[in-house]
Amino acid sequence: MKIQADSLRRYTDRYFINARETCVHAHLNPCLLYQVFQRHDALLCGMKYVLRLFEPLADRVQVRALEDGERIAPLEPVMHITGPAQDLFELETLYLGLLARMTKVATNVRAAVDAAKPKPVLFFPSRFDVPKVQPYDGYAALIGGASGASTAAQAEGYGQPAIGTMPHALIAAFKGDTVAATLALAEAHSHEQVWALVDFENDCASTSVACFQAFRERGFTLAGVRLDTAQDLIDESLKRRGVMERGVTPALVEEVRRALNAAGGHDVKICASGGFHAERIRQFEQAHAPVDVYAVGERFLQGSNPFTSDVVAYYESGQLIPCAKVGRSLRENPRLKLVIGS
Repeated sequence: MKIQADSLRRYTDRYFINARETCVHAHLNPCLLYQVFQRHDALLCGMKYVLRLFEPLADRVQVRALEDGERIAPLEPVMHITGPAQDLFELETLYLGLLARMTKVATNVRAAVDAAKPKPVLFFPSRFDVPKVQPYDGYAALIGGASGASTAAQAEGYGQPAIGTMPHALIAAFKGDTVAATLALAEAHSHEQVWALVDFENDCASTSVACFQAFRERGFTLAGVRLDTAQDLIDESLKRRGVMERGVTPALVEEVRRALNAAGGHDVKICASGGFHAERIRQFEQAHAPVDVYAVGERFLQGSNPFTSDVVAYYESGQLIPCAKVGRSLRENPRLKLVIGS
């Protein structure tokens, strides 16, 4: 996705438009040096899209920047932008927004990926935000290390199809029969791996075994089962063992694994989903829960990672003259690389 030049003003804060119009009226167009930074330990993302904003200005603007996927420290400059004031004013809202959103998502994803290593983490937050952001979020997920995404728009950067098998709605369409729904899915998508969603009847162990046995009888291969038990429910398979834990827990994963193994389904993998984030994944891994894949949704979009852009100097007669808000002076960063201009 690319914001077209003729629509930039629709996305730009009005005060930046006022600034440009004021300088035009005053016949003032100094060469400014901007510095861009944020205040957290983070994984940088969004530069790919930010640089597209500056490419049409390459004959008069210079950009030195870090690359997507680099670790950044609090207050570390990620960009130094040099160019005419009238060219740069109206871009600030756009590049700060891109960096803020995508760095937040990439940082959240990387935290989950690090917690789950070497197990894959899937990017499933599309339902928690407006569709227009999906290509940006999918790219951030790729930079963060997620193994795949759930929509075609998010998966564009991966060069592979979106990942996903079945929703609860499909089971409801088959009158609550998870086995029938999963078998129908396998018949409709015979060349794809099929994972059963096994919490519809709140008995993940029994449903997992029933799906596995039905597949085996039909000569199909069940790739895996996904546990998505609501956080206010105790699964029936745990109640039978006297374990009163709500939602998807290490104990539930262990019980599903035990039941599948007992039925001969040693190769059926288990995906855990529903309210996962980096710390919860870390807890499951510390408990040695036999999870094979984690699917994470809304937590990848939570938090904030705002960036700031300040004019820190201007050029006059070829000389760099410091000019910055107090506390925002120029900071050199040897890691910055020249990416636009000369």
